[in-house]
Amino acid sequence: MKKLSITILLIIASFSALLGQPETLKVMQYNLLNYGNNTGYCNTTNNNISDKNGYIRTILTAYYPDIFTVCEIGRSSSLPNDFVNNVLNINGLNYWMTSPGSNTNNSSSLINCIFYNSTKLTLVGHHVAQTYTRDVDVYDFKFKNDESDRVTLTCVIAHLKAGTGSDNESKRKMMIENTMRYLENNYRERNVLIMGDFNLYSSSEPAYQALTNETAYPHSYFIDPLYPYGVGNWNSNYNYKDYHTQATHKDNDSNCHSSGGMDDRFDFILMSENIYGGRENIRYVGGSYNALGNDGNRFNKSINNPTNQAVSQEVANALFHNSDHIPVTMDLVVSLNEDVNELNSNELSYDIFPNPASSEINLRFYQNNSGRANILLFNTLGQVVFSENIFVNDCLSEHVINVENLPKGFYFLKVTNADGLTNTIKIAIE
Repeated sequence: MKKLSITILLIIASFSALLGQPETLKVMQYNLLNYGNNTGYCNTTNNNISDKNGYIRTILTAYYPDIFTVCEIGRSSSLPNDFVNNVLNINGLNYWMTSPGSNTNNSSSLINCIFYNSTKLTLVGHHVAQTYTRDVDVYDFKFKNDESDRVTLTCVIAHLKAGTGSDNESKRKMMIENTMRYLENNYRERNVLIMGDFNLYSSSEPAYQALTNETAYPHSYFIDPLYPYGVGNWNSNYNYKDYHTQATHKDNDSNCHSSGGMDDRFDFILMSENIYGGRENIRYVGGSYNALGNDGNRFNKSINNPTNQAVSQEVANALFHNSDHIPVTMDLVVSLNEDVNELNSNELSYDIFPNPASSEINLRFYQNNSGRANILLFNTLGQVVFSENIFVNDCLSEHVINVENLPKGFYFLKVTNADGLTNTIKIAIE
């Protein structure tokens, strides 16, 4: 039944693309933890590649990506194709393709790699943005049914230097600054994602500041889909328990996996302003960003104990055994229509946090034109309990709504931006 369902979904997606209708592109980034690389402490006993293949197949049942980017795959030239054949192109599937990362630096036994759905995407280029400490890989895609070749997507994969202390922070900064200069020179105002294991302990780190620096890199800076609520000093901080991606093991029960439980946000997918605003036929689906398996009850605990509420116990166990990181995922909507930008004619996409809320709601949305935006909050009887008109410049807008005096229950938040796009979503106040 699962195999048949996947086939039907592929047929529907193909017809949608041919008709020029928007379709969803699903993206996953994952640190595979020394996949196919024997370090001595990670070896064929505690990190066996055959076992890992089974774990990854199980994890993918919780989220079927179209783009799957990874860090920490061994540098052996056969590993990427083996991964395609043993993990991805199974049970009747045959559309997965790969392009391994580079190792120009030649000092690491691990590389980045990308796997992609060839029914939707065609890889047209692979470049190296920088080689300091480790290579940062840049992959250029066009869309399969875009005969004009005008809609493109670029994925940048970075595995930044690990470790605490100023020396490691400086190395991470250097890697990102090199990458940002490369992107500023070659990918100005394009559809770009940057993803990977960034090993960042805080948003105050210079590397994170460089990634999101609009002043220094006005044509290539990145937006964090968790800004502002998931951005801060997240290392060992309970307030960021919903966003931690490492470590899956509480106890030191494996010399291969890091221990201590979930208390770091190391893994990221950030997006260019073009993608956030849907300016060039690709738009981020608001609220779709997710740390797979983090149910908010993992702080300093293992990913599979106590019982995980976000994924099945089988998936939680696979996350536990496969790596000391969990994947991060993001949905994009893509329109290849040449006559009308379907993305801008669709409903407004916006992010809110938290939901449920107790005292305030953080709202973030985008508009192309300066002007007034309208915010309305209705109760279940249709009565307006909050109304505000705000002036917004032609950029990202963040706004806080105070709800601490409202009765507990369900409400509907309607936002209309200056471009005339609107959307209503259900929220809870507790």
